[in-house]
Amino acid sequence: MATAASRRYTIDDLEQFPDDGRLRELVDGQVVEWAVADLRHGLVINALAYLLNAFVRPNRLGSIALADALVRILGSRYNARGGAVAFFARGRLPKDQHASATDVAPDFVIEVLSPSDQPGDVQAKVQDWLRAGVRLLWYVDPDSGVTTVYRGNTEATVGSNEVLGGDDILPGFTLRMRDVLDELDAELAPEELGFEQRC
Repeated sequence: MATAASRRYTIDDLEQFPDDGRLRELVDGQVVEWAVADLRHGLVINALAYLLNAFVRPNRLGSIALADALVRILGSRYNARGGAVAFFARGRLPKDQHASATDVAPDFVIEVLSPSDQPGDVQAKVQDWLRAGVRLLWYVDPDSGVTTVYRGNTEATVGSNEVLGGDDILPGFTLRMRDVLDELDAELAPEELGFEQRC
C-alpha cells in the first residue's frame, strides 16, 4: 500500500486518476493506493463472492458489489473505502449508483489480506468500516484461512476449520475457509502439485 502526494484530495478527484487496476481509497484527503494483488488473493475473493452471491441472489436478499465500489465514511468528502466484497441488504442498495462513492455503508464486508498489507493500515480500514456502520466484517488470510470477524465492538478469530456465519445479517449463510481453500488447491495444474505431465 502506498500514499500519494501531500495535496488534500476529495472523492471527486479520484476520477482523475488512471484506470490502472489499482484500488484507490481516501483517508483524510490522502489517496491510498493498494498494490495490485497476486493471483491467490484474486482467486479467494472470487470464490467468496461466488459463494455469497449463490446464497443471496436466489433468496433475493440484496446485492453484492466488488472492490471498485467506494463508500463514503460518515458522509465525508475526504474519506472513502472500497471492500473486496460488499453486501447491501435488500432495500438498502444505494440510489446514487453512478456517484464516485455512495453514502450508504454495506451491511457486510469481506476483506482479504494482501502480502503488502501493513497491520496499521488494516486496523485503520477496519475502524473506518465499523464507524461507517458496517454490521459484520470478515478479514480473511488467503493462505491460512484464518479469519478475524468484527461485529460492533467485538472481535473474534475463527480458524480455517471453524464455521463462519452471516449471523442475523444473512441467516443460514455459512462456510468454512478450509473448504474454500481446498477447492482452490484442487484446481492446481498437475505440475504445481509435483506431478509431471506424461505424453
